[in-house]
Amino acid sequence: MKAIVKPACILLAITVIAATLLGIVSEVTKEPIAIQNAKTEAEAMAQVFPVDGVEFETVKDTSAGDEISGTISKVSKATVNGELAGYVVTTNPSGFGGAVGTMVGVDKDGVITGLRVLSHSETPGLGALSTEPSFYEQFTGMSGDVKVTKDGGQVEAITSATITSRAVSDGANEALKWVSENGGAN
Repeated sequence: MKAIVKPACILLAITVIAATLLGIVSEVTKEPIAIQNAKTEAEAMAQVFPVDGVEFETVKDTSAGDEISGTISKVSKATVNGELAGYVVTTNPSGFGGAVGTMVGVDKDGVITGLRVLSHSETPGLGALSTEPSFYEQFTGMSGDVKVTKDGGQVEAITSATITSRAVSDGANEALKWVSENGGAN
C-alpha cells in the first residue's frame, strides 16, 4: 500500500503545481492577448472600411449578449465627422472545415467597401486561399446578392474550394442584408 501512496502523492503535487502555473500564465497573458485582439480588429476594420477620419462604434455584439440574426456576431457603425458612413459587420458562416470568420465593410448605400477573412479552419492550400487579396478583393464594390460564378454570380471561386468561397459570399450577403434592413439608406 505504501508503494502506491508515495507515487500518487508525487503525481498529485506535480499536477497541482502544473495547474497553478497554467492558471498564472493564463492570467498574466489575458490582458496582452485582449489588447492584441483589439488592435488586430481595429486594423481589419480600417482595411474593410478605408475612409479617412472614420470612427467605429460597436452597436451589436453577441459576446455582450446582443441578439443578431443569422451568422452575424458583431456590427459596428462607421461614422465620419459624426455622419453615418456605413457599417462593419463580422460574420461566421459555415465553410468546409468549420466557421469562416469574415469582416465586411458596407457603406450606407449598401455597397461593399472591403472584406477580409479573419479566421478559418479550411484546408491549407485550398480554402485557406480565401485570405489572399486575389480572392477577397473581388467583393469590393459589390451589392445586392453576392454569389460565386458557379451559382450564376460574379465571384470567381477558389479552385477546389467552392464551399469556402460560398461561405465567404454568404458572409458578405449577411452583412448586406443586415445593413439593408437595419441601417442603410435603402
